[in-house]
Amino acid sequence: MNFNFQIYQTYVTLIKDIVTSLSAIIVAIIAILGLQAWKKQLKGKNEFDLAQHLLQNVYKLRNAINWVRNPRQTSAEISQARKESKIEGDPSADPKIHLLEETAVYQLRWNIIQDALIDYETISLEAEAIWGKEIKEKLDLLLRCVSTLKVNIQKRLVDLGKLKTDYNVETENKIDSIIYGFYGDEKNNAFSNEILEAVKQIEDFLKPYLRIK
Repeated sequence: MNFNFQIYQTYVTLIKDIVTSLSAIIVAIIAILGLQAWKKQLKGKNEFDLAQHLLQNVYKLRNAINWVRNPRQTSAEISQARKESKIEGDPSADPKIHLLEETAVYQLRWNIIQDALIDYETISLEAEAIWGKEIKEKLDLLLRCVSTLKVNIQKRLVDLGKLKTDYNVETENKIDSIIYGFYGDEKNNAFSNEILEAVKQIEDFLKPYLRIK
């Protein structure tokens, strides 16, 4: 009888040890799964925040581009540009004054793009570190639009200093189509369409991270 009781106690102790070990294993598994879920949730939140911040900077740069391309120059804008560049004289009477005035206005406008570019390029590096080459290629599309705009503004300012005999209608119309435009006129303006397409490609890439279908 004592022998049977000792065997029983041995089995009970063994079962307790097994249960304890299994419990420890289960707790460890739950902890690991919980940690993995937390890491996944944290990664998702970080990517959401980055995508949201990046898209805000994309729109900021897009709006800056649209402002520079606005063909209308207000008297207040011209007055501010003349004041900051210390321009005096009548632009209608002196072509040189007109050139200085136009240069000053575009410099004033370009400062807005420059400000947007600082934030855009900073967060672009972070996005590239997280999402790699694909997002960089899409972000570069918008940067190429900025470069195209800058080059053509410079061409226009150079042309203002030329003699009228140097005027080429086809060339000037092409420059006009780039430096002038309103947001949403993509049906009539290829460069506006290029800007919209660059923004759309970035939006499409970021949609999954923003939980947008």
